[in-house]
Parts: sequence; structure tokens; C-alpha cells
Amino acid sequence: MEHLRYRSPAADLAARTLKLLSRYRTSCLTLAEIAAELQVPKTSCLRVLRTLQAHGLLGYDEAGQRYSLGEYAVVIGSRAAEGLDPLTRVRPLLAAASRATGLTAAFVQRVAGDRMMYVAKHEHPGGGGVSVSVGNRFPVTSVSYGKWVMAFAHDEERERLLAAGLPRITAATTTERAQYLRQVDALRVGEILESRAEYVHGIYAVSCALVDARHELAGVLVVLGVLAELDDDRRRAVCAVMREIATRCTAQQCAAATAPDRKAG
Repeated sequence: MEHLRYRSPAADLAARTLKLLSRYRTSCLTLAEIAAELQVPKTSCLRVLRTLQAHGLLGYDEAGQRYSLGEYAVVIGSRAAEGLDPLTRVRPLLAAASRATGLTAAFVQRVAGDRMMYVAKHEHPGGGGVSVSVGNRFPVTSVSYGKWVMAFAHDEERERLLAAGLPRITAATTTERAQYLRQVDALRVGEILESRAEYVHGIYAVSCALVDARHELAGVLVVLGVLAELDDDRRRAVCAVMREIATRCTAQQCAAATAPDRKAG
């Protein structure tokens, strides 16, 4: 393939290292752990680690002999976030959703294979909702909002994503394939998905799909809170807010898709 002809092994290893340390589970590792995770010789790994450290992209804890992302990685991440169109569009929605519901709002995207990731968040200043970590990755089938990925996937992709089965995480988790797919097929753009302790004990989630100009899934907007703190009236109010956001986003996307090209002519 053309894009592989010019790949640099050292740059590839550096990129894989940064991606590994950006994950919540593997954010602080020793040389041996990094080499094992990436399945590379420790000598090759050490050269890359020292180079990244010299550029401020990695930090090193002498006492624990562990590497983590450095201060300049924060700068790069901030600049990247500022330049991403989806995030420019999403950040006001996150703030509005969090403010109106009193819960944590997050934007979730599919990042690779069967994984999704928290890309951005807005936590309510009053302390409502639950804490999520930007950069945290998880399987599509381990969260309720993974059903939006399934809803947009073609049959072959669904088969691949469901090949390992549906794990039972809580008593409310749907593990029967046919029932799960019925739930997926019932989802519609402009509507919402409500989940009560379905994948995390005691957590309430309401999500909606955000689509791009091609009417493909750009990501999922979700609000999260503690189920025990939300009575029926509060949950209905949260759903109403999310339904209004979902409807408004869909209407705006449809308007953008049908608007005349003002640059033409």
C-alpha cells in the first residue's frame, strides 16, 4: 500500500508510544512495560523514549522509573483540539447539555476497530454527574452509546463487532444478540437513547448521535449522572433536554446539507 512505502519505523514506534501513554489504563509505564505492550526490543524502545523525553513529549519519574506524557504533549493536544471542526461544533453543546441537566456531558467517538474514546467533556460546576477521563478508551459493546456505532454500521461490520459476544456487565446489560440488535435498529437520528445502570452500576446515561455532512456518525453526545440521585421527574427533564439537542442538531445538519453552495458561480 502507498502509505506504507514511506513509513519510518522509528516514527511509527514513537507514535505508538504516545498513543499507548495517552490511554487511561497505560498512562504511566516502565520501559519494560512499554516494550512488552508494543512488542518491541527494549533497546529500540529506550532510544525512542529518550528522544521523546528530550522534546518534552514524555516525562520521566526517576523514583518510579516510569514514563508518562510530558508538558509539550498537552500543548499539542490543546492545539489539535482547537483545530478540529467537530470539537468546535460540539463544545458549546457539551456546555449547554451540562448546564441544562446538571450532569457531566461528554463527546464520544469511535477511534479504532472496536474502540470508542471520550474526546471532550464538560463537568457541571455544581458537582452533578460523574467524572470521565478524556482519552479513556473502551469497547463499543461495553457502553450503551456503542449502540449508536452499531446503528450506523453495515452488516459485515456488525458481525465483526459482535464476534466476541455481548459481555454481561450489570444485571441490566442486554446480552442476547437478537434483542440487542432490535434495540440498535430502533435508534433514529434526532432521537435519544436512555440507559439505567446498563453497563456501569448505578450510572444513568442519555445519549444522541451527531452526524457529519455525509450523514455518517461523527460521534455521540452523552450526559451521565448517578441514577440514585435522579428521580422520575429529573430523568424526564434530562431526556427532554437531550431530545431537544438531538432534534436541533439534526435540523441544523439537514439545513446545511440542502443549502446552496454560495461559493459556486
